[in-house]
Amino acid sequence: MKARPTRVVSVGVLTFTLALTGCSKDTTASPPSVSSTSATPSAGSTSGATGSTATAEGDEVRGRSGGFTVVPPEGWTEATDQASGVADIDLVLLSSKKVGAFANNLVVTAADGDQSVLDDELAKGRQQLGAAGRTVSSAPDKTVSGSTAVGFTTTFEQQGIKVLARSYGVARGGRIYLLTLSSSQADAAHAMAEFDELLSTWAWT
Repeated sequence: MKARPTRVVSVGVLTFTLALTGCSKDTTASPPSVSSTSATPSAGSTSGATGSTATAEGDEVRGRSGGFTVVPPEGWTEATDQASGVADIDLVLLSSKKVGAFANNLVVTAADGDQSVLDDELAKGRQQLGAAGRTVSSAPDKTVSGSTAVGFTTTFEQQGIKVLARSYGVARGGRIYLLTLSSSQADAAHAMAEFDELLSTWAWT
């Protein structure tokens, strides 16, 4: 079945991003378990440095699926290895700066599926996150190298940090890609500007 991998993506990645960025001073890596039924973030966190790969400005990085390349914004590093225990992870990028005790990050996942499966799972993700007490609202469409990505915005608080996550899904070539951008609410505008910069470099391969 294709529905389960995509449901894991839509809910589990939002859980993982919070552990990745290091909301607390805990420096012990503790990836959360990914569940298709729980939208509750893991309390574990990392420093956001362990396992990251430095990328020089202008360096192109490729997703594990081989389906795309992208150039991270200045000051961002690849941190995909931190997601070794999370299903369908394709690429993780992490900012070296923290605003409001939170480092901006982008998690990209890839799973088999088509547009109808993606639409269903995005709807389920919104419902589950709303039921978990998060504020969920629509997000303007984005263009990912000629493909339209649709999604939603989620706001919530964890460990005293106000977080804003934007999740976009795009279907291409028999695969579903989910892009989840997380930032502190205080840095939301800057995070989106960096996201737009990143999307301008996205190339399907």
